[in-house]
Order: sequence, then structure tokens, then C-alpha cells
Amino acid sequence: MTALTIPSRFNGPPASGNGGYVGGLLAERLGERSVEVTLRAPPPLDAMLSLRPREGGGLALVDGDTLLAEARAAEFALEVPPAPSLEYAAAAGAIGRMLAHRRTGDPYRRCFGCGIDRDDGLLIVPSPVGDTGVVATDWSPPAALAEPDGTVGAPLAWAALDCPAGFAWTHRLPDDAQMITGRITARIDTPLRAGERYVVIGWPIMQDGRKLLAGTAIIDAEGVVRARSLQLWLLMRQ
Repeated sequence: MTALTIPSRFNGPPASGNGGYVGGLLAERLGERSVEVTLRAPPPLDAMLSLRPREGGGLALVDGDTLLAEARAAEFALEVPPAPSLEYAAAAGAIGRMLAHRRTGDPYRRCFGCGIDRDDGLLIVPSPVGDTGVVATDWSPPAALAEPDGTVGAPLAWAALDCPAGFAWTHRLPDDAQMITGRITARIDTPLRAGERYVVIGWPIMQDGRKLLAGTAIIDAEGVVRARSLQLWLLMRQ
């Protein structure tokens, strides 16, 4: 059994961990290239949690007797749609941030991944490009969160992949719809580097009742996909 703590900086909802960041922590500990993480309960912040091996392989994140998340190696196939240019993505990101500033009462305004009120977060706020359903923004990983060699670790890369899946559905749902991340399957094809500019995209795949399936990807300036994810989000009951 191994101890793990999620610092309060890396929140999603105000009182719990960012789903992507938590997933990346588990993927990093698991040491596999492609990992599926299922979130079972909101992971508390600044609390001493435990990582336990799962029967049949993988890891479980627990808080006492409460199962918070499960991680396992899982290959997946995900076709990434064409991404806009960096300049187009930058324009979409600027629009996304402008719209986010106008929304009041949004519980995710201080989310580590997309929070518009954070000066120490990722500030990934995509908006639609064209009529294909794709949302996009530009993004440069902050040097302050990079590894000593300048690369970006799995927790940060997974956090960057997380929120765009929600934004891919936001523009297709009623304004008062609330969603939470249920499962993320992600692969880092090539490590990201701090200071490099990337295009981050999300796109809706299908809806089945409260279940929303979406894809996300991070693409470099040459058009090469560096990381990708397939995500299941859940509409919260009203």
C-alpha cells in the first residue's frame, strides 16, 4: 500500500481533485503507456489517501473504506479529427476565455484545468471551430510544472486532456446542465514539453441518456498528435 496526496491546487470542483490530474497520477504510478481510470467518488484534497493493487492488475485509490478511483492498463483506438491551425485555435481560445469571464456562478471558475479565475492553472478554455463539433484552443505547458528535463509529466498532460471533453458537450446542452468526469482512457504518444505551443481539441462522439462520450487530443505545431483521450462524462441528475 502506498500513500498519495492530491494538493489543493489541483482541484476540479472546489473541494475535490481534478479528474484528469488524478487520473494522470494513477497512470504515472501504474507505469503503462495507455491507462483507463474510472472515477468512483470525488477525491478529497490535501488528504492522505492510499493506493492499493487491484485483484487482476491495476491500482485502486481509496480513502479509508471509500473507493475513489480505479486504474488499469487498457489499449484503445481513437481516430482524431483534423485540428485547426495554431492561429485559429488561439482565436477560439480567446473567445472561450471571453465567454467564460461572462459566466457567473460557474463552480469550475477555479478548476485547475479550465478555471478562468486561476493564475496558476492551465487556463484551457476551448470554444467551437467551424461546424464539425470540434472545440479548440492553443496551450503552452507552464515551465513551473515541468520535469527537470523540460518534459511534462502524466498528471499535467492528463489534466490538459480532461476539461476539453466537457467543453465539447457544453455547447450542445442546456445552459444549466452540470457534468462530471466518469472515466478517462488516455495515452501519451510523445511527451509534451514546457514552453512549446500546442493545439488542444475536444469533440463529442455520442450520447446515451446521461452518458456523454467525447474525445480529446493535444497536437503539436507540425500536426502530430502528442496525446489523446477517450472520456465518459455523466450528466448530473437535476
